[in-house]
Amino acid sequence: MKILSLYKWIAGSMIDFTSQFKNNPALYNQARAYWNKLESSSAIILIIMLVLGIAMAYMYYVPYNKQPGRRYTPKHWLYFLLGTFVLTFLVTWGYEYFAVPPKISGATWLQCRIALGNAIYASVLYFFVSIAWCNWGPTNAYRLFKI
Repeated sequence: MKILSLYKWIAGSMIDFTSQFKNNPALYNQARAYWNKLESSSAIILIIMLVLGIAMAYMYYVPYNKQPGRRYTPKHWLYFLLGTFVLTFLVTWGYEYFAVPPKISGATWLQCRIALGNAIYASVLYFFVSIAWCNWGPTNAYRLFKI
């Protein structure tokens, strides 16, 4: 399975990306090579999402909420959710930018869309980890999702 297909809903497919270059064979081949390079490094993009989604939930439920004097409100949980989104977007976009430099028109916008999709996936993962932690994990945080 190609990992970039997970981001097709936001970034499109290789056909969508390369269609703008169909009249110029040299640019078309360059666009296909760029997409293939991005696909070959996409496992790291998935790992970034998994690590940051789970790590940010862990940081909220364990070290952050063990400090004395915390106010355990949903607002703090939302701050960490927003932090998960922003951090995942920046780390993903930075990785893509340096691992597969955008040397073709539209590549930077493609990288931003993939990073945005990755940030959304990490935020959803953070939400599901929070549900699990609120129901089965030890924490003195506000149990927002207690079933």
